Amino acid sequence: METEKRPIDELPSPSKKEKCMPLFEEEWSKIYPNELVITWYFFPHAGNKRIDTQQIRGIYYRKQNLSDDVGVTKMWGMSFSPCWWACDMKRGFRKNAEQRGFYNVAIDIGDGTMKGFTTNNLRAFLSVLRRQSPPDAVCREGFPW
Repeated sequence: METEKRPIDELPSPSKKEKCMPLFEEEWSKIYPNELVITWYFFPHAGNKRIDTQQIRGIYYRKQNLSDDVGVTKMWGMSFSPCWWACDMKRGFRKNAEQRGFYNVAIDIGDGTMKGFTTNNLRAFLSVLRRQSPPDAVCREGFPW
């Protein structure tokens, strides 16, 4: 019985752990190659929402500001906007959220309901997600509703 031999110059494949390292990570989201994971998304079990980044049609963002966000965002669930908001019990109640760099983000994948969540590192988040998204995906400040 012959055993199969690998050529010496062939490198072993990366481990599962190396493949699963996020490109971006914070409390509310993680970005992996070809996948955006929104944490604490589903109600009531707080499961994660996984989005294929190639489905992204739009990335919209706006600084958190309680007076501007009333009726537009929600701590968890759907408000008067066409967006389901992942859990963030401090959304709208952070002291000096604007100055501290907290943003609300809404992702459009073309299914009728946008996916909303918080970020505290918008520049890094957008830098990574835009590279993972289709080149024709819209990325702009302000929500489309």
